[in-house]
Amino acid sequence: MSCEDKISALHDDLLLKILSQVPTKDVVTTMILSKRWGLVWTMVPKLEYKDTWKEGEKSIWRLLEKSLQLHKAPVLESLNIQVECQFCDDADVVKCVSYAVDHKVRELALILPSQPKILQLASNVYTSKTLVKLTLSCRTLVVDVPSLPCLPSLQRLALLSVVYKDEKSHVRLLSNCPALTHLEVFRNLSDNVTRFIVKVSSLKSFRYTQHKRAPSRSLVLDSPGLRRLNLSDPHGDLDSIQNMPHLDWAYVLHFVPNPKDKKFLRSFSSVKVLRLSLRNVECCSTIKFSRLMKVTLHLYCFDDFMCSLEPLLLFLHNSPILKVLEINYDVALCSNGVPLSWNRPSSVPVCLLSHLEIFVWKEFAGRRQERAFVAYILANSKRLKTAEFSPRYNLYEKEKEKMMELLKSMYRASASSQLDFLI
Repeated sequence: MSCEDKISALHDDLLLKILSQVPTKDVVTTMILSKRWGLVWTMVPKLEYKDTWKEGEKSIWRLLEKSLQLHKAPVLESLNIQVECQFCDDADVVKCVSYAVDHKVRELALILPSQPKILQLASNVYTSKTLVKLTLSCRTLVVDVPSLPCLPSLQRLALLSVVYKDEKSHVRLLSNCPALTHLEVFRNLSDNVTRFIVKVSSLKSFRYTQHKRAPSRSLVLDSPGLRRLNLSDPHGDLDSIQNMPHLDWAYVLHFVPNPKDKKFLRSFSSVKVLRLSLRNVECCSTIKFSRLMKVTLHLYCFDDFMCSLEPLLLFLHNSPILKVLEINYDVALCSNGVPLSWNRPSSVPVCLLSHLEIFVWKEFAGRRQERAFVAYILANSKRLKTAEFSPRYNLYEKEKEKMMELLKSMYRASASSQLDFLI
């Protein structure tokens, strides 16, 4: 019974589409299958090279150089290089990346471990007219931007654990990317920039992470077109963030040194969905969130810090159309005796009377003030559909059962609302 080679009978376009999903070192081996396959791999528009510790220092660069030399595709859609081991000669990577840029690569990713010496890319990387997506990740890669960079097509940029030639290198780079819509920045202690400035009018999404504690660093953000923002910088200076009138979604992890310092979050007043990790909600209790529909608050309380719930009610008063309220109250074990102050407000927040549909409380410990707060929410939320509670992890089973019965006994303004208790 003869075996029919149906794959080889496929049209080149379909074969190239299939091979584009396979690592390049495996794609190259198809050349030995038959004369039909001999040159197919040279037309694959996507090249992906991954090297592990086991494969050796030179293997990836030999494969990369040879395959690029033989590459015949009219357009190089993407070049993805990921290496786990160090290498002695940075000329290999510089040459390969420069070659790809010269051949009009559209997506370029260079993900390397720290190298024995400084790595600098060829200047043509910063003047490419075809690059649409660029990812650079290496602790010893220096972003050395020429005086006249130009990346007119670049839409997505990721600068992960890189260093910069000077304070202005990243500014020159960003200011000459007129089509940039997505930016990701990951900073570690080797990063040598004090004030990271992002002023990009076209920017729609920005992710900024400060990996280690570096309180002397600051972020200057002036991109009014932003719609999504992810900030993770617990101890840095975030006070130089300008207004973002079109912001739809934001996540913020930041421990405000002074809870009464409200400057930091004023620029988030237009957000629709907000996730906050703070030590105290007081810093945003007087800010008007006129468009806010969903908020997730992860509140930390350490040592003898006063975990007041009163600012949370003020926050609800200033969020008139809020539909989803999620709370994670992370009170330190050593703070079990700390009172959670809360007094019943004189008026009910509008969001409770006409909008709130989902109420979630994680790490619920059942303290007196917590119970009073929850009872108030349930008794005044006329449109509530679901109330969900998960107990604090260190509670005994009997304590959890008692808490569940207590919650069930509370009056609910919305008779059709469902009460869930996740043990």
